[in-house]
Amino acid sequence: MLRSPANAASRFVIKTESLVPVERRAPAAPARPPIEKFESPRIEALRTAVKQGRRDAVAVFWRAVEQEGAPIIERVDGNSYDDLVTFLWRGAASTRNVLILWAPFTIAKPSEYAMSQIGGSGVWYRTLSIRRGARFAYQLSPNDPMTFDDDAAIERSAAAQVDPLNPRKWFGGPFDSPHESSSVVEMPDARPQPYSTRREGVPAGRLEPARITSALLGNTRTLTIYTPPAYRKDGPPNGLLVVFDENAYLTMVPTPVILDNLIAEGRIPPMVAVLVGNPDPAARARELPPNPAFASFLNDELVPWIRQRYHVTRDPSKVVVAGSSFGGIASVYAGLRHPETFGAILCQSGSFWWADPKPAPYAEPNFLAREFIRSPKLPLRFYLDAGAFEVDLSGQGNGILLPSRHMRDVLLARGYSVRYQENIGGHDYLSWRGSFADGLIALMAPAE
Repeated sequence: MLRSPANAASRFVIKTESLVPVERRAPAAPARPPIEKFESPRIEALRTAVKQGRRDAVAVFWRAVEQEGAPIIERVDGNSYDDLVTFLWRGAASTRNVLILWAPFTIAKPSEYAMSQIGGSGVWYRTLSIRRGARFAYQLSPNDPMTFDDDAAIERSAAAQVDPLNPRKWFGGPFDSPHESSSVVEMPDARPQPYSTRREGVPAGRLEPARITSALLGNTRTLTIYTPPAYRKDGPPNGLLVVFDENAYLTMVPTPVILDNLIAEGRIPPMVAVLVGNPDPAARARELPPNPAFASFLNDELVPWIRQRYHVTRDPSKVVVAGSSFGGIASVYAGLRHPETFGAILCQSGSFWWADPKPAPYAEPNFLAREFIRSPKLPLRFYLDAGAFEVDLSGQGNGILLPSRHMRDVLLARGYSVRYQENIGGHDYLSWRGSFADGLIALMAPAE
């Protein structure tokens, strides 16, 4: 994929120096084992028909897939936990291999996610057993250059693209090409996400861009301020929501739409939301993991700035600080450092594996859990979530799921109010766009 720089020339010259045939670029797919790990009834029926010489079987199969969409999802007799999910690719004579790329792929052997071909039919497939209720994004990579050795290094190929047989797409890059987007699977029992799409007739809040300069951090960042539809400066004070990663929580997690729907339905009281941008990509990794200077910026500069301009509460129990990944651990740390301001913590897939920087081998993960063990109990309430696929089998200790469970247990043992939820998904906004509403309801639902 070619992209022009910001100040592009009016003409480009592209010169081809050599052409590498596909046989040299992409290894052949692994041979199909005598017994597949998981058997799809649909695939086995097609295989049998092909072996019997039924010439129309493949055409009938593809017509059904075009009508139903891919992948194929089938129930497993006697298994109440998993469904069979069969990914498909309509191959050509030049197709050497097809690889499935999705969340658990990085902790598995590449050969487990390589498709097999049914004879010379052009039907490439791989059937996986996936936990019921899962929601995840994936890509397919035809003629992938990866080797299929068990010890192969895993890299995302330039061939990775959306599944052309699946009409459901997830956010892509600025050009929205097939190589920048992903395809989406929502299993039949996936948890509903009813608040993440705009509803007809629901009043919309107002968005205002702003900028704030921090003397403590020595930088300037963008903000987006959301005010609810019935916002008044002379009415009762509104709740306050502070959210990190401004751009992501305007698009992939549509915070304004979620707030509009929740407020209209009476699930939460009216809230002013402040979406906080990162001054640059490097600043995110520097500021959001536990950082006293950034916590002071939130408490001493950002919140006073908001209160000077908007009619918001001074009650910490009605102030929510929220984020995901590094933003998730930043929200918990903000509560630990400044419970007088932030009383409600919404943490999505928090990076609790984070270790206070020390030279190896002295660094120890779960720094923030130990801080709460040492701290007296504070007036804080928590919503935490994590993804069932956010595991780390490498032994490096930087997974999300297990440290999140550990953090939950530490907080419960210390007597905190904690709502914990596991999404059947990965470390992505596809899950967070739904659970963000769950967190707001858990923390801000009016008392009955």
